Order: sequence, then C-alpha cells, then structure tokens
Amino acid sequence: MDHLSIANVWVNSLLRSFERHGLDTAKLASELPGFVPGQTDHIGRLDLVSARRLWHKAAALSDDPLLGVRIGLSQDYRSIGVLAPLLWHCPSVSLALKHVATFQTLISENGVFRYGMQPGEKTLRCLYEETPAALDASPQQILSVIAGTIRYIRELFDQRVEVRSLVVPAHLALDRKGLSSLLNLPLVAEGDRFGFELDTDNFNVPITGCDPTLYQLSLDYAHQLLNAKQKGSELLMNIRGFIANHGLAQASVTQCAHSMQTNARNLQRKLARQGTSFRQLKEEVLKEIAIRELNRGSSIATIAELLGYSETGAFHRAFRGWFGGSPGHLREEPFFTPR
Repeated sequence: MDHLSIANVWVNSLLRSFERHGLDTAKLASELPGFVPGQTDHIGRLDLVSARRLWHKAAALSDDPLLGVRIGLSQDYRSIGVLAPLLWHCPSVSLALKHVATFQTLISENGVFRYGMQPGEKTLRCLYEETPAALDASPQQILSVIAGTIRYIRELFDQRVEVRSLVVPAHLALDRKGLSSLLNLPLVAEGDRFGFELDTDNFNVPITGCDPTLYQLSLDYAHQLLNAKQKGSELLMNIRGFIANHGLAQASVTQCAHSMQTNARNLQRKLARQGTSFRQLKEEVLKEIAIRELNRGSSIATIAELLGYSETGAFHRAFRGWFGGSPGHLREEPFFTPR
C-alpha cells in the first residue's frame, strides 16, 4: 500500500488562495487531519485522500466553474518549494521539464506529467496522469495544476516557449469558452486527461540570465530532499503495510515497533520527523479501505468487520471522526462515484 501525501507548503498556499477567492477556509479545513481548530495553517503532511476531499469541498462551496484555473494562476512561487529556484535558474526548457518530472513528488503525489512527441513533430504534449487512489481527484484540482504549470512556463522562460493549446477530456462538461479565454489558449478536447501542448523550437536554446551557482545549489538540495523523502516513504509504507496485515483498527504502535525491532517511543519520534504519527497513518489506511468498500457497495456491517471493528457502532463513530458524517452521508456527496 503506497504512502501518498501532499506537502504542507503546497496545502497552506492553496488555503491562502481559497481565502483570496472568498471561500471559508475554516469550513474547508474542518474534519481534515493536521489542522488545529481555530487555525487554517496545516501542520505536517496531508494524505492524498484528504487533499482530494479538500478540493471536492472547495468545488462544492464555490459557484465558480473556473475555480481551479484561477487558483492555479494565483498561487505564489513558495508553493512549489525548491522547484522555484531550480526552474528559475535552469539553463534550458528541456532540462526544466525533466526536473519537473523528477522532483514533482516533493510537492504533491496527486499525479505526474507524462510527455510525448511523435517523430518529426515539433509539439510536445504534456498530459497529467492522476495517481490512482480510493477517491478520484476533482477536475478543478487537476485544472489548478495545469494552469499553474502553464503560468510558470510562461513567466519563468520569458515567453521563450509557446504553449500552443490546452488539452481537456472529451467527455467532461466544462466551461470551455471560459477556460480558453482565461488561459488565452485554444482547446483540444480528446482522450480522458488534462494537459497542454508546447512548441519545442527553443527547447534546448540556453536561457540567458540564469545563475549556474544557484542552479547547482538548488539541484543538489532537491536531490537531498528527494532522497530523504524516499527513505521516509519507505518507513511509512512499511508501517502502513503492517497496519493492513495486522488487524487494521486493532493494530498497535507497540506491536508495530516490536516488528521493526525498536520501541514505540523511538518509532513515534521517527514518524514525527515525517510530519505524521502512527495514529494518523492508521486512520489513513482505514479511510482508504472504507471509501474503497463504499465505492464497491459493501454493507456497513461488512466494512466494519473488514476494518477490524468489533461492532458497527464503533465504526460509525470512527467514520464520523474522519469525515464529519455517516457513511450514508458520504455516499450522497457529489464527488462520491460508486464503481
């Protein structure tokens, strides 16, 4: 079971953007892990399902069909952390795109860009591939990533690279005229993914004004962060695997620590350095399985038993703590799609 999360620097920037667009951030952040009542800054890391639910709630609260694009165009450069100075001082566009592919998981594991170009063509198609999870991403969330990336390309590379078009899923009902106008791009409606197309004529032309020293420092730091994240992710994945295979709701930090030949205090200390705790990881595992089984149409009693609860009442109480409502209430949410 993969460990998937969103960096808090991105989450906090996102919340500030939501607030600037008139959304009640306290209401959005309620019931989500890592938020202190009365505060809107997020602490630690936010698991992927919770991050996606945050976006679904925002889309439901807003009456703006272009919310995702507006958010993507308005987030500040701090939201992408070390990628900002790295891309700013990158010597070429082609190298910058490679760095995006390599380091984007430092910011978010919601999805990745896949690049493709037919032989003989001068257009690179960049399609966003959503990470599979128990809860699908909101189209507005993906649009925010696409719009933000297009903005960074235009601003960082001084219009050196032309964004030719915006790619949107053919089946999705969108304000296509509004999208085209806001991004100043023609739309290509085909396939099932969002993305954009770039002119490749100047991809390998050196970019003037870049500082090679700052570029190398940023690149080295990005590699350090990625290595640390990969090591931390391995620990978290092992713990999530233990939880999944040792009673789920009944799994304890003491048992887990013993299986890793350490003690509970030391394990919790390691988890704190990763911005999480054993309890939070267990809740993430339970939430994902609960949503998956609700999607499949499983009964509440079946889900409760599967998760290791001795009675359905205990499961209901836990579920309300995770989502602020009953399983039946979640099934009525507009983003809930049985499959």
